[in-house]
Amino acid sequence: MAGEPGKASSPTRRVRCVINGEEIDVWDGYRLWDAALDADARLWKWCGGNGLCTTCAVLPLAGGENLSAPTHREKFSLATWWLGKPLAFIRKRWKGKPIRLACQAYVRGPVEVVGLFGKKARKVRAAHGIP
Repeated sequence: MAGEPGKASSPTRRVRCVINGEEIDVWDGYRLWDAALDADARLWKWCGGNGLCTTCAVLPLAGGENLSAPTHREKFSLATWWLGKPLAFIRKRWKGKPIRLACQAYVRGPVEVVGLFGKKARKVRAAHGIP
């Protein structure tokens, strides 16, 4: 079992996360991005987990309600991301989906997510019938 208590106020239980098909048990309140690193789930991370690049964007497949509320930084980064003309194809594909940034989301209960970028994420999405 991986994941020490992150920024959780008082983690009391372990919860199951599935990230890009990799399962891991983490403390309630652990950052999803850190769980992905611990599980070797291969999420992209160009900005080092600071909520700026959006390369750790994930789509919740199950348990999305068990992630912390979006931070202001996450909302801003995703809003800016949606407006970028070079990313028009991504914007069209994912518009209206509950996209989250793994570096800004904290686990509050069982959750399954898949990344938007990378070969491994593409394979997991294909297995779920998601483009």
